[in-house]
Amino acid sequence: MLTAGSASTVHAVRSGTGSRYQAFDASSAPSSPDGTEGKSVISMAWPPIGPRAAVEDIALALAASKGGVLVTGPSGSGKSYLTTRAVNELRGRSFVVVIRGSAALARSPYGALNILLSDLDPGYLAHPVLVLSALTNLLRERSEGKPVYLVIENAAELDELAAMTVAQLARNGTAQLVLTCTDPQRLCGEITRLCGDGFLHRIDLKPLTFQESHAWLEAGLGAQVSPSGAHALWTASGGNPHYLKMLAAELAESGSLLKSDGVWVLTSRSEQHGRAITDLITTRLGRMGDGERKVLEILSLARAVPLESLLALASADDVDSLEKRSVLVVDDSLPRMARLQSQLVGDVVRANVPPGRSNELRGLLLKSRDPALGQRSMLLSMAAWALDCGAKLGREEALEAAAMANRQLDARLALRLVRSIPGHSTVPGAVAEEARAMMTLGDVAGARDLLSLHLDEPGDEANLAEWVRLKLAEAAVLLALPETTAQACETLAHVRRRLEDETIIAGEGQDIATLREELVLAESQAASYSGSYAEMAARLEEVLQDFESHGTEFRLLAGSWLCEAWALTGRQSEAADMAEQLTADCHDPAVSVAAARRATSRLRFAFVLAGRWDKEGEMVQPGDDLLVSAAEALPTAIDLPKAIFRCLQGRGQDGLESLIPVISQLRVQDNEGMLDVACTAAAYASALQGEHEQALRYLKEASTQLRRPTWRKERTKRYLAALARDRVNGPEAAVEELLRLADADRDEGAPGHEIFCLSSAVRLGAVAAAPRLLDSAVRGQGRFAELCVAYARATMSGSAELLLEAARLAEDMQNDRFAFDIAETVLHMDQVQLDKTALRKARQLAETCRQRLRTPQSGNQEGLKLTAREMEIARLAANRESNKGIAAKLHVSVRTVEGHLYQIFGKLKIVERSELSFALGNVEGGAK
Repeated sequence: MLTAGSASTVHAVRSGTGSRYQAFDASSAPSSPDGTEGKSVISMAWPPIGPRAAVEDIALALAASKGGVLVTGPSGSGKSYLTTRAVNELRGRSFVVVIRGSAALARSPYGALNILLSDLDPGYLAHPVLVLSALTNLLRERSEGKPVYLVIENAAELDELAAMTVAQLARNGTAQLVLTCTDPQRLCGEITRLCGDGFLHRIDLKPLTFQESHAWLEAGLGAQVSPSGAHALWTASGGNPHYLKMLAAELAESGSLLKSDGVWVLTSRSEQHGRAITDLITTRLGRMGDGERKVLEILSLARAVPLESLLALASADDVDSLEKRSVLVVDDSLPRMARLQSQLVGDVVRANVPPGRSNELRGLLLKSRDPALGQRSMLLSMAAWALDCGAKLGREEALEAAAMANRQLDARLALRLVRSIPGHSTVPGAVAEEARAMMTLGDVAGARDLLSLHLDEPGDEANLAEWVRLKLAEAAVLLALPETTAQACETLAHVRRRLEDETIIAGEGQDIATLREELVLAESQAASYSGSYAEMAARLEEVLQDFESHGTEFRLLAGSWLCEAWALTGRQSEAADMAEQLTADCHDPAVSVAAARRATSRLRFAFVLAGRWDKEGEMVQPGDDLLVSAAEALPTAIDLPKAIFRCLQGRGQDGLESLIPVISQLRVQDNEGMLDVACTAAAYASALQGEHEQALRYLKEASTQLRRPTWRKERTKRYLAALARDRVNGPEAAVEELLRLADADRDEGAPGHEIFCLSSAVRLGAVAAAPRLLDSAVRGQGRFAELCVAYARATMSGSAELLLEAARLAEDMQNDRFAFDIAETVLHMDQVQLDKTALRKARQLAETCRQRLRTPQSGNQEGLKLTAREMEIARLAANRESNKGIAAKLHVSVRTVEGHLYQIFGKLKIVERSELSFALGNVEGGAK
């Protein structure tokens, strides 16, 4: 059993669920051999917590309520900090008395009020009415007519007489109360009735969201934090500000959170948090009763338990008490599952439960489970629990749990489960799951070596499911290298033949149907490497005809592959429509976070090729809002897709701001092999900002290819690299590369990507490719294809009006870079042939897009910059100064002013004085 003193020297270890999160700031010491920066101490002076309940909320509550405000929340949620700030703002115009309740003072009558009762005659204490009267007079006398505020921390620790007196002071209008409390159930009846009667306004402090935690971590640590690192810390702390702050500061001694390239990133050096957190949590939990401790032990060991099963083992009052104090949470799934709010609490409790006690609790929970509830979700946690307490775990149970761990990307737990099976290296199913786990961890060579021992074995006599999964794992490893692609495809064909034979012999049972689904997904993965999207689409359309016969997760994964295939093969509108339908399934509780994140990446791609950039921008990454997620918070899953999308929009600064922390994290750990594409995107973003040397450095880093890319990744990388080199070296080489990519797309049956490359080539000056762009875009679908049709026709006609119409289509599609490029094309046309209206529209559109893109002046205008004198005159003219007035201010002739204005109009591509303010973009009266 956990007691207050039993864990003072124990560091909680989190088993089987990835790395523990330890931190230090390495910015001031010499660089370490692995390239990370030196080490320094993190400051404990953190900024205010926000933006949950603000100080203003307390002020408004006090103004609106009769008796004051009650602020509740778990220990460490910021109650005292928030109320202290609010009270400090009241002190100058009010009389404030601060009282702190405690268990020791609660043992004496009026104990917490001693600070006010010390001057009273001891005889008063025997008469509550006299105490109330005396305190009322005392407070009114000392306040000298100012409002009185009684600030009571730990209000649940007030004894009954003190609570009754405080409540009466609020009811008779003597004072307003500012109360804090962790457990509202422990408040005395008199104060509880104040809430019920409307005298107290209650503010409940909720845990920090992921976005709030990320922003607060960056503010407190004084630098950017990688999204995956912030997500891991947020998940561990349960969104509790105090735990989050302690974790970041305490982990400064360990080295699992490095400050690399100015960004805090996670490493895998250790799986332990520090002693201070252990001591804090055990002290707090030590005050709990035996019943509450039992609930904590069960939830810490099982991770999540159906509420009905938990209530069969523990008192409903204990469960209710812990839920109201936000120690545990109950979700809305079916069945309803209870889990601890903070993983840190679970870690500490779990580390202090003896193996015998742990085994006993596991047995009780197994007996209490109702099979009718379909508690398959507990399979993995119960298997991990068995490993921790030394319970016997059967081979089939271990294999099933390992497969589930792999689906959730919990590779380390999968390896533990597989390797717990006696003679696992001779069991085909175990070898398959071990190889999958190694691939998740990025150990392609290790997985290849492992499988090499089994490649020559016939294996056809083995259990069908184990044999199929071994062959699918084998194919996945073979796909990682281009020279073994044919072998991977033959392996998949062998699996298909055997499944067809088994169907003829035994019929289409549920087991074979499940194996067929796994084969379909493996074949789709293989097609994504070779670019065989037409074949993929045909196969998936046939499989998904019987849509309802498949589970939600398979429908999502297969449907997302079909969206990608349709988008590339010219059926962009159909792809976008299906992607919109599937988006909701990404957040379905029946779908694992890992599967949802992989599907989301493909749905985003479909939206981009279809021109539904609004839908892409609105997508929320699955799992970002989940405090408990078995899947690893991979950096590529959280922020990389959004960052690349910003780059495609031409938002160089926004893209870099998102990419830098992701790249820093990937340099430390890149299991999926995505660093190269992230660096290529950063090269383009840097080039857009005029940082050419930085762009070249990113391109050089991206040139190292460690793993074979999928077709889509390889095309994305080459496309972004071409755009980056255009900004650095000029358009000739970029156009040549884009046209080569378009040729390859056409040959490989990917017109959806072909028009992407052709449209960029035409915008870079390859006007001769406009007819080909028109021909390809006419055969496509979606808003982007429509934009390319309009742009190609406008380019071929040379019409400024048609070009501006195409630019407006691009702007409506939220493709500001496309719109900006077209507007710039109009501005560089022969002005003699253009009317003033077209020039004005082009100038306004270019400046509007430039401001949204946060992009500096383009390289095409480097030779047209205004001189200092021209800028001075332009600003004065933009602010409606006459030529004569400008001449007088600058002590020059009117003719000189007119000459400068002529040069200015030419450089800015404008024809009227009224356009100056918008063209300059940074003077009073300019465009906003």
